[in-house]
Amino acid sequence: MIATASSAAPPQARVRTPPRARALAADRAGAPGQDGVPVVVLGGGPIGLVCALLLARQGFASQLVDARPLEALQRDRRLLALSRGTLQVLESLLGRGFAPTASIERVHVSSRGDPGATHLGAQDFGGIALGATVWYADLVDALSRAAQGQARIDIWRPRRALGTRQRLDHIEVALDDGRVLKAALAIDAEGSPPRVREPEQYALLADLDVAQLQPGDAIERFTREGPLALLPLPTAAAWAGTPSEGSLRDADAPRRGFSRMSMIWCLPANLARARMGLADAELLELVSRALGPRIGVATAIGERSMFALLAHRLDRVCEHRLVHLGNAAQSLHPVAGQGFNLGIRDCVCLAECLIESAATERGDPLAALVHYRARRRLDRALVPALTSALPRVFSSSLTPVVVARSAALLALDLVPGLRREFTRLLMFGVPG
Repeated sequence: MIATASSAAPPQARVRTPPRARALAADRAGAPGQDGVPVVVLGGGPIGLVCALLLARQGFASQLVDARPLEALQRDRRLLALSRGTLQVLESLLGRGFAPTASIERVHVSSRGDPGATHLGAQDFGGIALGATVWYADLVDALSRAAQGQARIDIWRPRRALGTRQRLDHIEVALDDGRVLKAALAIDAEGSPPRVREPEQYALLADLDVAQLQPGDAIERFTREGPLALLPLPTAAAWAGTPSEGSLRDADAPRRGFSRMSMIWCLPANLARARMGLADAELLELVSRALGPRIGVATAIGERSMFALLAHRLDRVCEHRLVHLGNAAQSLHPVAGQGFNLGIRDCVCLAECLIESAATERGDPLAALVHYRARRRLDRALVPALTSALPRVFSSSLTPVVVARSAALLALDLVPGLRREFTRLLMFGVPG
């Protein structure tokens, strides 16, 4: 169930600005107490940048601190799945065509060996694409250029935040150069916490040429070993290594009749390591067998990589004047492409709450965090629960489970209203 969306954004996809709150926010921008700035954003990846840009658009100044040089982020070739709601937020900040993207117009969801399948499509939403994919590096580049052109955002790279100290009326952030930043609020958008255990599962990544698929297709294929997803690529990728039969080569373009896709196969750790070492032809055979002849045949493969799957969720996202967003608050199983989109909804909701708090007598962000925590509770509970349950449900071979999941896939496919509501849930979460 790849990230898809409706054509109309619900309230969470936009930042609503009451006129009085907008005026007060503009008056206070750049003029906080305690010799600091209103907000310190820790983390200069996409979530931190989006949060700073949303706040700047509403008159809030911020200092953005990141330990990594921008060049390091611009070399990151991860692929992000963007829902329609996330696309709307990014386009509101960056404009249309902010980076090369690949449209997601159809999503085929099925379980290997089981009857029933679900087809999510743009036809349910007036022909509007359900989402898109973008390279992490391209998105960071577009967001960084927008932030550098925004007078209310002060970017400090590379600077490492060593820790925070909470005070009654402000928060202090100690940097590795000896400076201490003081602010009314600190936003932790630095990503997942350090690994504390050996991962039990990994995602095996590779880019493939797949026959029979069309531009705009995305696949979610559940196997007993783990979910296998295929996402369309925005541009031709660069490939390392010595080309061989069945391998993609440098500067290769997809061949006629083939689609270039990014594969994410979630597997037990020992199985992922074993498949990393297979010959290209052997892995292509396994992928094609998992997909089945009616979906597609993998014919060429690029360089492989693995990343650990360590889902986590903080129960307390707000700690006095420190709030955790995105992967710092929760990291999800990639089965539904929801992690980044959930983080964007965090950003939008926090910006809304801060804007509304500006209309109060003093505009202290502590009141905003109370509302933020309450509004995000259901979305942050239900979406991670769904993404963690799906792999377990679809890996089971128990007959009642098999019958129930086949019936559920068939019902989603045959009942348009149910299919549309399920898609909206994945795209926009639970309204707060």
